[in-house]
Amino acid sequence: MTDFSRIEALAFDYYGTIADKQGLGALVEELVPGTDGTALAKLWFQTCQRYCFQMGMMERYAPWDELTASALDFAAAELGASISPRVRARLLEADAEAPVYPEAPAVLQRLAARFRLFVLSMGEPSMIEGSQRRAGIAGHFSGLFTTQPDRVYKPARTAYQVGVREIGLPAELIGFVSGNSFDVIGAKNFGFPTIWVRRYGQPLDGLGLEPDLVVDDLAQLAEALGA
Repeated sequence: MTDFSRIEALAFDYYGTIADKQGLGALVEELVPGTDGTALAKLWFQTCQRYCFQMGMMERYAPWDELTASALDFAAAELGASISPRVRARLLEADAEAPVYPEAPAVLQRLAARFRLFVLSMGEPSMIEGSQRRAGIAGHFSGLFTTQPDRVYKPARTAYQVGVREIGLPAELIGFVSGNSFDVIGAKNFGFPTIWVRRYGQPLDGLGLEPDLVVDDLAQLAEALGA
């Protein structure tokens, strides 16, 4: 069992961990009446992740914001939602300042009193910064690192190496936190002590690797770590 008392820093995935992509569902329903906003927001995020995986497997690269826009187009077409250019632009603008989960601001403040906190994402830095500003949480983090400058995507080992390189600690002293099954497994494969925020009760990908700690939300994470 992993001894989390040795952890000096926490590296958070951002989308689906701190930022709530499904939280855009209400805006979808406002702008596109008759559309299941939660379903579209969920498929939008899932498609963006899939595009990242595909780009990695093909050894190609496109920026996160471009993949995000393409994923929105796919999700809308898949669900038969008619989105005008104006609505499309509004949704992408909202996504660039994605809302965070309700407990995130207070919990991150608690965690920052005990650990150095970092973001380790494959997203576009300016979009993460926009979300952090909106939520007022930027000051809790010691750094924001993404894989975009390295032109790689998770769950490639090189994506997690970015965290070790930029944070400046060995992997075993960095607790990696993600709400995404593929991501927590990728981080476990790399060598990070891992914490899965299993917010929706979703199953773990059955690939022979398991996270070291599973929690329901960020508040339970703080409690588990004694923060």
